This record gives sequence, structure tokens and C-alpha cells, in this order.
Amino acid sequence: MTPPRRAGRSPSAALVMGVLSGCVAAIAVLPTSIPLTQRLNAAEAALTLRHVTNGAAIAQRLLESGQPVTQGTRAELGLDHLQITAEDGLIIYQEGPDLSPTLAQKSCQATTAIIADDDQGQKWSIVCVDEGKGRVIAAWAIRGSSSTRLIYLVLALAAIVGIITALGVLRILSPLSTLSSAIVRVGAGERGVHLPVRFGFAELDELVDQMNMAARAMEDREDAILGRIKAVQNMARMVAHEVRNPLQSLELLTSLIASENNAEERHALALAIHAEIHSLDQVVTRVLREGASAGALHLPLHRNRVAVAPIITHLVALRTPEAKAHGIALEKGPLPDIRASVDGALFARSIENLLLNAMQVVPPARGRVRISMLVEDNTLVIAVEDNGPGVDPALANHIFEPNVSGRTGGTGLGLALVKEVVEAHRGTIVQDRSPLGGARFTVRLPLEVEGDREDTPPSADRR
Repeated sequence: MTPPRRAGRSPSAALVMGVLSGCVAAIAVLPTSIPLTQRLNAAEAALTLRHVTNGAAIAQRLLESGQPVTQGTRAELGLDHLQITAEDGLIIYQEGPDLSPTLAQKSCQATTAIIADDDQGQKWSIVCVDEGKGRVIAAWAIRGSSSTRLIYLVLALAAIVGIITALGVLRILSPLSTLSSAIVRVGAGERGVHLPVRFGFAELDELVDQMNMAARAMEDREDAILGRIKAVQNMARMVAHEVRNPLQSLELLTSLIASENNAEERHALALAIHAEIHSLDQVVTRVLREGASAGALHLPLHRNRVAVAPIITHLVALRTPEAKAHGIALEKGPLPDIRASVDGALFARSIENLLLNAMQVVPPARGRVRISMLVEDNTLVIAVEDNGPGVDPALANHIFEPNVSGRTGGTGLGLALVKEVVEAHRGTIVQDRSPLGGARFTVRLPLEVEGDREDTPPSADRR
């Protein structure tokens, strides 16, 4: 999931803070810079006026002393324009750019040095001394002022403050971009997002810790949800698997009862159908009631001391019509009268799964499936074997794992369920080669478990 698009991109916080800081710096300097500028202008004007007045006075003394004024005198006096006129009005010295008559006349009309503009807008500091033997006009062009430079200085200071502030804000906000990127990744469902960096700011480091904790919490919740979904999926698959096999038997039994004319046989088939429905109802009810809390493949056992031979006899009788229909010989080996501590319903379903697996892999018309039982060292041993192709050696070590099947179209659940039920009974199941030529599955269960109670065999319910 991607974050929603914004209508327009917002300006950078660092840029905004930099500009605002520069403006604040400039405004802060204004109360000082304005009067300072005025004083500088006044001082500069006074200085330029004094400068041209001193230059004119020196030139006047040269004129009165009768010394000749040579070229370069203007430069030596630091003036831009110097004009010396004799008493008869003859100009005896002039150096520098020409002054407009208006400006010269204005300066001579004043009693002191003045600052005025010429016809081209050039500002001059000019003085006219008309005493004694002649007249001296001294002028200095004002090309700039300290106030202008002060304004530039204030602007430069504001820019520097703004840049420094922007860089500082960017340094502070850049971790937030990293955090934002990590949050977007977490929101998109990415796992393993973790920020190990420390930014050196207490608040930001705390945000990093909180983000990491939130990411881990989301992953934990996701794992919990996925675990529940997987448990429900496994439970659904188990229910489907346990329902499918009895339905196949019920389909065959209903077909037989419809074509059976003998009343006793019809009654026996009806009882078999009833027992199969009752057994199926027990398994499905327990899966729905207990599977969600205990795990689909880890149902709690309801152990009872039951007779095992009637259960196996009933299973063989139930599958015999189907075996005959496919030309399969379903054989019973020795079935001694033994009582064992088992969960009757789950035990029956497990043995039935082994019988069905064997019937599905043997060759049609000449298949053989045999089930036998014996007791060894207080252990119940049940063997189901066939004359099929056997277990593929490549699958031998994985045949009891979920989703692993040795035949085309298999669900890979039957043997996994059998193994779970057997191990829940504290037993074992192994597979090897059968003397019949195919596979042999051997189940070993303890006959007694402490705390069991005597009960009616489940097979009696089926009759």
C-alpha cells in the first residue's frame, strides 16, 4: 500500500526556516543600521566638505605666494577638479573634468563648501574661494557612500544567518526524512525494517526507538494473524480430508443398499451407513470444537480402554464392497482380542486412512491389502501392507510430512494425520517393504496409559 498523493508538494522546512531566519536577522539589525546609516552619511558629507575646503585653501596659499602651480597638483591634493583663476579672470590652472557652469556658479554663491549635483546627476562636494589675488574652485566627485555599503553588509549578514540556520535545520530535519522513509516501508508491508542509527538528539533517538518497537509489534501481530490463518487452513483441510473418505464409503453403501434385495443385508448396510455417519459426525464435531484452539493437527485425545479387533473388523467390512468393486482382495491377518488405551474415533480414522492409501496404490483386479495385529512387550502392533509399487525412495524420509504424497492427485494429508494421531497416542509409525511386494506401514501404540478408564468399544456403537 502506497501513501496517498498530496495535491501539491510542500516547501522544504529547511528552506522556509532559513529564509525566515535571514529576515529576522535583517529586521533585528534595522534599529541599529538606520541611525548608523544616517550618522555615516552626515559624517561622510562633513568629511568630503572638509576635504575640498582644505584642498582649496592650500591652492589659495600657492596662488597668493606667487609659486607656479604645476600639473599634478590636483592629484597631490586628492581632488577630482581644481581650477585657479587670476584676478583678471584668466584661468591659470585647470585640471580634471570640466564642471558645469551652473554647478560652479552655485558653489561661488555659497559661503562654504556644498554638496550638489551637476547636469548629469553626478554628486559633487565643491567649494569656491574668491579672496585675494584670484579665485579657486576645488571639487571632489562622490562616487558612493558608506550607507550603501552598510545596506549591503546588512543584507549579506542576513543571508549568512539564513544559510547557517537552513543548514542547521536541515541537519535536524534530515533524520525525520529517514524516519518517514522507514514508516512508509513499514506501511507498505515490508518486514525487517529497523533503524540502528543514533542521531544524537534525545527526541529523535526516542522516535527511532518508538518506530523500531512499532515495526516489531506490527510484525508480531502479523505473525500471530498468519498463524491463526494457517491453523484455520489446516483445520479446513483436515475436515475436507476426513469428510471425503467417509463420503466415498457412504456413496458405495447407498448404491449397494439400493440394489440389495435381502432384508438382512439391507439392514446391515443401513447400520453400517448409520455408524459411518455417526463416526464422521464425531470427528468433524471435535475438529470444529477443539481444533481452532489446539491446532488443526493437534487435537486433544479422549482416551478409553476399547477393544481394538472390532474396530478393525468394522473398517474392513466397511471397505470390502469398495475393494470388491475394484478387484482388490482386502485381507485380515490375526486379530487377537486386545484392549488398548486409544481415542476410538481418531484411531479408527487413522487405520482407515492407511487402508484407503493401500487400496489406492495397488493394481486393479489383482491388488492385495492386508491388515494384521499383534502384541509385543505391552505394545499394540498393527501392520497394513499391500502389493503396490511401494514408496518412492526419494520420498521415504518425507512421506509423513504434510503436502507430501507418493501418488498423483494425493493431498499429502492422510499420512501426516495418521502420524499426528499415532504420536499423540505416544506411539510410532514406520514404513518399509512388505513381503507382498509393496509398502508396509507399522503402527506401535502402548496398550495402557496411566489415568485411562474402561469404556464401551466404539465398534459396539457402530453395531
